[in-house]
Amino acid sequence: MNTQKNYEFVDFGKIEDIKSKQYILPDSKKVINGKIFLNDSINLSGSEISFNVFIPGEFLPFDHKHSKNEETYIVLGGIGEMEIDGEKIEIKEGSVINVEPNASRNICNTSSDTELVFIVIQSIKDSMNSVKRTSDGIGVCERTKW
Repeated sequence: MNTQKNYEFVDFGKIEDIKSKQYILPDSKKVINGKIFLNDSINLSGSEISFNVFIPGEFLPFDHKHSKNEETYIVLGGIGEMEIDGEKIEIKEGSVINVEPNASRNICNTSSDTELVFIVIQSIKDSMNSVKRTSDGIGVCERTKW
């Protein structure tokens, strides 16, 4: 009998509560307000996910790129801009942007009165190429009602 739990669950509360959180960058000790990484909380092993809430006018204090990880930004609310390799792209609720590892990037809340809420998912570029999109799923049982 398997007594090990096959999932991790955490509840960070309302999105508005995330803006009071802080993440301290390990190398530079810079503080990023309104950021929570999920990795340690739910034992992620194949991706890195963060929730982010930027107040009006806020942006990352540095441009950055990655050596292996692509990043997918999913905007849940607000408006802003992403700058990728010097090109500015307007973003808003519903925008999804995938950024290649070696591209220089930054994100800014361009609103004067609304928070920019977004999720960032990092994963190793091309790590899904060995698996067909739905071929990894295995049906366990059919349902006709909840």
